[in-house]
Amino acid sequence: MLLINNMPDIINTIKQAAHERKVLKIIYIEKDGTSEGWRYVEPYSFTDGGNEEALFAWDRDKNGIRRFIINRISEAEITSQDFTPRYNIEIKWI
Repeated sequence: MLLINNMPDIINTIKQAAHERKVLKIIYIEKDGTSEGWRYVEPYSFTDGGNEEALFAWDRDKNGIRRFIINRISEAEITSQDFTPRYNIEIKWI
């Protein structure tokens, strides 16, 4: 499994985007090691599935909720674009 070294920074960026209701752009590495490039998502919640903490977010390109394993997100940046939540945002800014 690919492990990203800057995981705490990724998590903090996700939390900030959720708190500010800003669209997040991420580079996500698939199981086969490929990436679709930047994906634009609206962050909603985290889940801890044992060794696979995940982000649940609305993927704007795929028009639906997707599960992203945190340690397979290689980059995350907050965009300037606001979003109106479709669901309750369960990510806490701490």
